[in-house]
Amino acid sequence: MMASLRTWTGRVAASVCALALSVSAAEWTGWTYYRLDQDVPEDPDVAARVTPYRAELKEIMERPLTTSTAVMPMEKPESALGNLMADILRHEANTAFEEEVHIALMNGRGLRITLPEGTIRVRTIYELMPFENHIAVLQFTGTQLAALADEIARYGGEPISGMHFVFHNGQARDIEVNGQPLDPERRYWLATNNWMANGGGELPTLWSPRNRVDLPVLIRDAFIEHLDGLTRLEPRLDGRIREEPLP
Repeated sequence: MMASLRTWTGRVAASVCALALSVSAAEWTGWTYYRLDQDVPEDPDVAARVTPYRAELKEIMERPLTTSTAVMPMEKPESALGNLMADILRHEANTAFEEEVHIALMNGRGLRITLPEGTIRVRTIYELMPFENHIAVLQFTGTQLAALADEIARYGGEPISGMHFVFHNGQARDIEVNGQPLDPERRYWLATNNWMANGGGELPTLWSPRNRVDLPVLIRDAFIEHLDGLTRLEPRLDGRIREEPLP
């Protein structure tokens, strides 16, 4: 029995691959690539069906949210973009969760573009955060958070809010949570995305929380709503993660 599979790859569908499968023998029998580019003529019937949706989508995506006063790249150990995104995540998690969320943590590699100077539109946030992740709130002891800080230090830093520490050679020290020294016995709530909580990334402490609550809040949607209420975005570095030699 033969079957065909069609798929595409890349940010935008650049090519389509038709694969002929031999199901009984579980063998590939061949494949053919069909490239979609400007040389492929537009189908009038498909264009007529898509046009109304394209116009509606453009109106949604081009809606201005706020204005950035500077270009904000993602950098390590700390960046204005990472600080902004982590601070918004913690604010939105505290809005949706019944207890205080002390810390928010994001993965820098999940921020896919440099935030430009000027008008920030809905489209900009979709380009920055193209994933359908929701907020996961995790509970850890202070001892676990110290281990997490070491993991972040070994990774060179990640966007974080509510926690400050200094690191050197992959070891964190002087760890504070909201201005107070980390208490090894206390339990803290940390907000992140479900991808990191489910085993994504390089921070294994996140995978063994004392408790977990998944919130029905898409992170990108929460960010869009938050930015829509801001007059402007200004880059801010406060030294929340610093690499310094031992005293």
